[in-house]
Amino acid sequence: MYYEQEDVLDYLLSICKKKHIKCFWPSSLDPHTPPTALPSKRRIVMNPNWHNQIAIPFQLAHEMAHILNGDDTNWIRYYQGTYRGESKLEYNTNKTAIRILLSYFGTDDIVYNPISFMNSFAIPSYLGSAVSEELGAYCYGVKDKINFDSIYYAVCKIKLEK
Repeated sequence: MYYEQEDVLDYLLSICKKKHIKCFWPSSLDPHTPPTALPSKRRIVMNPNWHNQIAIPFQLAHEMAHILNGDDTNWIRYYQGTYRGESKLEYNTNKTAIRILLSYFGTDDIVYNPISFMNSFAIPSYLGSAVSEELGAYCYGVKDKINFDSIYYAVCKIKLEK
């Protein structure tokens, strides 16, 4: 699997534009300030100075997933209930983020290699099972590619504003 980070970011930002998600990239952030999303306002703040630049596409997909899933990221609820060592909300958001990244690739462009996929996007190792599941489902035709042109978001079937 080969990709240009700039091309992936352009692809993700085009989805944001289609789905009326505003992204902000303040240049004054510390390299360890994580990105964040405010789903109720359909806003994302990304860190262009992030210490691991390879991780930025996955981070953006993750924040997009919070909005597309309609997550309530109120910090009081954010950590309630754990699944595989993290909150259920975050785990499901990460699975959606993986699917968003997979939607960039054509079916002939990607092979079932979870380690390579994780390394390409600096996806944390604790998400290995999520990557294996989503990548496997994509490669073997169990799940279709997300269609961002449809009025319904394929993962959770919520109606989005056009």
